[in-house]
Amino acid sequence: MAIPDYLENTVKDYTDQAAAAYSAPINTDMFTGSQFVAGEDPLQTQAINMAQQGVGSYAPYLQAAQAAQRMGAGQLGLAGQTLGGAYGALGQAGSALGQAGSAYGGMGQFQAAGAGAAQNAANIAGGAAGMTGPNAYKQFMSPYQQQVIDATLAEYDKQGAAGAQAIKDQAVSSGNFGGGREGAQLGQYQSDRLADRAALQGSMLEKGFGQANQLAQQNFANQGALFGMQQGLGGMASNLFNQQGQMGAAQQSLANAQLGRGQAIQGLSAAQQGLAGAYGNQINQQFGLSDFQRQGMGQDISALGSMGAIRQGLTQAQLTAEQNRMRTGAYEPYGRLTQFGNVLTGLGGGYAGQQYQDPGSGGSPFQAALGTATGLAGLYGKIFG
Repeated sequence: MAIPDYLENTVKDYTDQAAAAYSAPINTDMFTGSQFVAGEDPLQTQAINMAQQGVGSYAPYLQAAQAAQRMGAGQLGLAGQTLGGAYGALGQAGSALGQAGSAYGGMGQFQAAGAGAAQNAANIAGGAAGMTGPNAYKQFMSPYQQQVIDATLAEYDKQGAAGAQAIKDQAVSSGNFGGGREGAQLGQYQSDRLADRAALQGSMLEKGFGQANQLAQQNFANQGALFGMQQGLGGMASNLFNQQGQMGAAQQSLANAQLGRGQAIQGLSAAQQGLAGAYGNQINQQFGLSDFQRQGMGQDISALGSMGAIRQGLTQAQLTAEQNRMRTGAYEPYGRLTQFGNVLTGLGGGYAGQQYQDPGSGGSPFQAALGTATGLAGLYGKIFG
């Protein structure tokens, strides 16, 4: 297509300008590079450091929970052992109560034995009362005493007759038979024999009375000893009755002590179970503290990250705006030439090219930077959420 005459100078000028513009290279370092990327905000740095510190922060709480779990399990085991001891003490208490019942039940026989011994002692005392007085000896006299006395005196009389006959025989031999001398000798002999006979009879009677009286006294003493023995048996039965009562009371006291011990052990078992429950609550509290700490840390990290993202977004928007300004300045001559060429093409009757677009008009730099930064901040919040 031929260029109209009136555009020749203008086209020549456009050509000269285009040659000059496109022959000079564009310094892209002016509007590219890391200098246009906003750096990490101090609040973001703080959030990242806090997030790194929070990694594994649950470990102390987990260890404390594990320790509480071990302590709780130990307390539950002790509670089981203690409860077993309580059952043993209660069983011993039941056995002691049974022995106390047996002791109390056995008191009846000792009480009856004591009463019987007391009655026997009363009977003996009543019988001994009839063995006193001046006639007590009579029942102990020998029933054969008179026969012995009669036989002894008869023998004595026989011997006396033999003696009298000897005197008579002597008188005959001496020629004095029937004389006064013989009569005197026989009289004296008979008088002595009568005295001796009376003495012999009295001696035998006295000896029988003494023996009877001695036997009566011995019998009375025996009755007294038997009375004492019966009283002693009654006292022994009474002592056994008292001892059985004391034994029953002691067994009952022991049973009460065992019951008290069993109740105390049951209380201790309940306390140990409560302590185990407290350790269980401590486990839950440790987990709750761990979750609270992590959630609180996550909220702090999210807040710091969000605030840092806002400031980073502002900084990035400023850097992007400056980058767009410098890019626009660098491409501004080409834009003018493009617009100039389109105008010339239109004036020459041709079709204008595509309209020039500012390479830095890619939307709001603040919104783009803020969207990227807030997305990162959201990640911080999700670490410990």
